[in-house]
Amino acid sequence: MNDRFQSRIAVVTGAAQGIGAGIAERLVFEGAKVLVADLDLDAAEATARRLGSSASAFRLDVADRASVDTLPEATRTAFGATMDLLVCNAGVQTWTRAVDVTTEEWDACLDVNARGALYCLQMASRAMSQAVPGSPEAPAIVAMASIQGRLAGPYYPHYSASKAAVLSLVKSFAVALAPQGIRVNAVAPGIVDTPLWDRADTALSALTGNNAGEARTARIAAVPLQRAGTPADVAAAAAFLLSPDASYITGECVHVCGGDVML
Repeated sequence: MNDRFQSRIAVVTGAAQGIGAGIAERLVFEGAKVLVADLDLDAAEATARRLGSSASAFRLDVADRASVDTLPEATRTAFGATMDLLVCNAGVQTWTRAVDVTTEEWDACLDVNARGALYCLQMASRAMSQAVPGSPEAPAIVAMASIQGRLAGPYYPHYSASKAAVLSLVKSFAVALAPQGIRVNAVAPGIVDTPLWDRADTALSALTGNNAGEARTARIAAVPLQRAGTPADVAAAAAFLLSPDASYITGECVHVCGGDVML
């Protein structure tokens, strides 16, 4: 076991499956105690059991400020200390033609992805103790963006807008929290093999009139590295940004996308 996060307490939202579960697993492997926070408590408990005694499950609705504000006490109850690492990963996505996006779809996506990130960042700003900037034990936050926050697409404008909002929030909070010694960064994945992408393939294939699997195949063919990413790929980037190795990095976004987006 790598001990890079020994004695650190982390919260990962949306950690029951997919990218969030991959990040939780990586942090536990590197010595952290991790609160696996998710709206689906049963799935969060299954993930926490798989990760062992260093993980604990917690039901969280990131779109509910009162729910988010219980996280510091939840980490104290589970691990005897307040969180000092946070990964804002919880998110939702649907696929609809831009001209057909409904108010309900817009609100559902922005409420979780953008407002949820805002609530989590505000909570962390109050819960995380002030530290000397650059110290190995300084608190750190990673928010999950997406390369779709950088790009244009006809089938998910509400999702792209929500992730663009995350990128903007990260920069604002990086500046706001720097005096407290708290770093804030983003990770923007491209196509990643998760249950979400199974749903994306089904929805996009239907919208474009293609057979199931064709949207995914075409998407991977456009990636310079010619493969989909894995949760472990994203977890590695998140772990780096949370670690002392990134102590002079804040307000940045790492694109984990096989070369899809190069800035």
